Amino acid sequence: MKMTNRIIAMLALLLLLSSLVSCAAKGEAMDMAVSTNGNYYALADMEMEYVKSESASVTGKPTSVGSAMGTATDSAASVNASEFAAKIIKTVTMNTETKEYDKAISELNRLIGEHGGFVESSSSNGQSLDYSGVYRRNAKYTVRIPAERLESFLSASLQLLNVTYSHSTSENITAEYYDIQSRLEVLRTERDALNGMLEKATDVDSMLSIRDRLYNVIEEIEAYETRLRVYDSLVSYSTVHLTVDEVVEYTKVKVEEPTWGERLIDAFTESWQDFADGFQDFTVGFLYAIPTLMVLGVIAAAGVFLLRLFLRRRAALKAKHAEEKNADQPKN
Repeated sequence: MKMTNRIIAMLALLLLLSSLVSCAAKGEAMDMAVSTNGNYYALADMEMEYVKSESASVTGKPTSVGSAMGTATDSAASVNASEFAAKIIKTVTMNTETKEYDKAISELNRLIGEHGGFVESSSSNGQSLDYSGVYRRNAKYTVRIPAERLESFLSASLQLLNVTYSHSTSENITAEYYDIQSRLEVLRTERDALNGMLEKATDVDSMLSIRDRLYNVIEEIEAYETRLRVYDSLVSYSTVHLTVDEVVEYTKVKVEEPTWGERLIDAFTESWQDFADGFQDFTVGFLYAIPTLMVLGVIAAAGVFLLRLFLRRRAALKAKHAEEKNADQPKN
């Protein structure tokens, strides 16, 4: 019975520590205390003399719940102080154009490898040209580039592609990152203590209660470790969303409102360009339609010939009928 009381007292200490340090684990710790003997307050009012004696047997001097809390907090703070570094997630979105699509795609892949990056996802569609001479190919990339080489990669991309749109974001997750690390330290300490308690447990109820709490702690630890791995990946490798469109002429990007004279010049230039493009499209379309027009011309000529032949025969029949009618009439 004495051993059972000692185990219950140690469990109460761990639950109080977890509830004060980790807000996320507070509700679960209270539920665990209630499930142990049906009364949370009974656990909270356990003999503190036992806690002190148990701590003294390990550390050589009396220890209270408050000092245990201070030790755990100091441990978490030491992690932050020794490993503190800004954690920034950078994301860049760019829309680009090229007149030499195949060459640009090849060079882009080379740049990605040269900068130590990799393609997370990509897609391409369209064909080189249609009958009117309009380029339709485009590609979309999601690229991961080492954060320290992001600026170099973007500068090289500007030399290769015509950028029509660019947007970048930086998300600072430093506070959240180290808060998760602190919670992990506390949860790992609690996990080790629960494992020790489980080895010393003698009755089934205590073993089941400790085991349930241990499983919950392990699940929280795994979830936090997974989130940290994701954050480490996003911080170490910046994300670049890139589109590449094949064009005949580059899009003119205006950085400021054009003057009246510039608008007139642009309008005159664009009108001639539109006329030239329209004439080229008409010429290509006309040549493309020549076989069809030739067949239609033959059909039309045959139709005109047959119609004229029909009209001639009809006129001849009318003339013959008129002559016969005149011959039948008596002469005065």
